[in-house]
Amino acid sequence: MNSAISVEDKLKERIKELTCLYKVSSYIANSNIYDLKPTFQAIAVSLKEAIRYSDEAFVEINLKEATITTGQQSKDNVYIDSAIKVFNATGGTIKIGYPKLKYTQNAFLEEEKQLVNKLALEIGNLLERKQIIENEEATKRQMESEDRLGILGEITAGIAHELLRRAS
Repeated sequence: MNSAISVEDKLKERIKELTCLYKVSSYIANSNIYDLKPTFQAIAVSLKEAIRYSDEAFVEINLKEATITTGQQSKDNVYIDSAIKVFNATGGTIKIGYPKLKYTQNAFLEEEKQLVNKLALEIGNLLERKQIIENEEATKRQMESEDRLGILGEITAGIAHELLRRAS
């Protein structure tokens, strides 16, 4: 199936893939770190548009927070997937596929496999950044709480000292 692709069609596919990468970079750069579901939805739509037979394809992004699906999945599919790694642990998967009745594993271009791997890496980096920000905020809250407790302790000690001084 791959050998029947003309040079012009190959170039069109590369343009679709590059457009997808550009859009995904833009979505990630402008994402709301506290609400990533719209970003993941936009990534799924963009990836579906970049696939060779996009009208019959489905895209599924499976994460702990949510599962995003575009397109229709049939009962029996051929697909390629890639693990989304978050700090070297699997945080989800990204999958593209077609109905098995009409397509075989050969329907996927090598560049599409590379695209899925790249997007899995980008999503993993975004999730890592989210975790880092959340950890920084938790540490900041803890430090602020400890500062308040320290100030409260100093005030209490000052009051106790003043009461003892007046009592004697």
